[in-house]
Amino acid sequence: MKLRSVSPSYYQKLFGLTRNPFLRSSLVELEDPTSIFSKQWVDDVLDSLAAETMSGVASAFVTITGPPGSGRSLRLHLLKYSYHRAELEGIYQEISAVEGPDAIDSILSTVYERSRGISKALKKLFLGMPDTLTEEELLNLKASPADAGDMIVKSLNSIAPTALLLDDVHNMLYTDERWSFFFFEMLREIVSVMPEGILIVTAMSDEAYDEVDKRFPALTSRVHERVTIPPLTDDEAINLASRRLSAFRSRIPEAPLEPLTEEVIIAANRLAEGIPGKLLDFLAKSLEVATILGRSRVDMYVFDKVMDAEAEILDYIKRAPPRMRRELEIIIRNFNGGPVLLEKVAI
Repeated sequence: MKLRSVSPSYYQKLFGLTRNPFLRSSLVELEDPTSIFSKQWVDDVLDSLAAETMSGVASAFVTITGPPGSGRSLRLHLLKYSYHRAELEGIYQEISAVEGPDAIDSILSTVYERSRGISKALKKLFLGMPDTLTEEELLNLKASPADAGDMIVKSLNSIAPTALLLDDVHNMLYTDERWSFFFFEMLREIVSVMPEGILIVTAMSDEAYDEVDKRFPALTSRVHERVTIPPLTDDEAINLASRRLSAFRSRIPEAPLEPLTEEVIIAANRLAEGIPGKLLDFLAKSLEVATILGRSRVDMYVFDKVMDAEAEILDYIKRAPPRMRRELEIIIRNFNGGPVLLEKVAI
């Protein structure tokens, strides 16, 4: 079931909401993304590590793992926001599928541009060079993962306390073998020599982490903390829905969860297997169906209508072998059933 475009006026009239709060795009409209985030116990671990590095008393290499939709990327953005709020640099880099050397160029260039080293200032003052790496400098750095890693550490140290937040790191497993090796060796160099005040965080799926551990054990042996995101409990799901609703209300509701019922949220969370992204999709569709039906309350009657539309897809996925279900669901929902290249569904 694909969401159609519903005018915000319908949400305003029926629910007292400025828009559908469960759409993933809702996050980008908020100045404070923490307002719609439901913390789990693992976030206390992340907050503690970030606090230590922000105070300059420690460094840390952290890996966030979990299935698609579990909130890996969101937690990187929240870390970036925390650094920004403290007037510090949090550098976020998303690694797209099959970027290879371009991803490495982007990381090297971005970190260098944010740095405040003396040699960089002298180059600009006496040679009139820009605050960017030249093509020749990039080529020289890409001749050695150790040199590239050292440059990144020096650049980060010049603006420490700081964080380098690398999203979708699994994509470097599917690029050319040379650049895959270079990237993970560069990362190993960074975490091996970085001083206090630097936080390095990578995000990937559990399966991808196992593959990195198999191929690059010298890197994973340096991980200070692997943060595995657990499924949402029913209480956490209710809290997440409540916070989302509160952020987009235009009038005071009679009940905190209005227009949803607690029963609908719990049913959606269990169907989503505790994965926040899936939960939000089910709730977004439920609100849309309610607008189509002209109902001001999203109860189990409305939710059952959503499930009727989802039944064929869910049954098809359940018939697949368990090890293939996650990828199959991504292909069906995100790529209209395919065909699609393997790296596009790498998770």
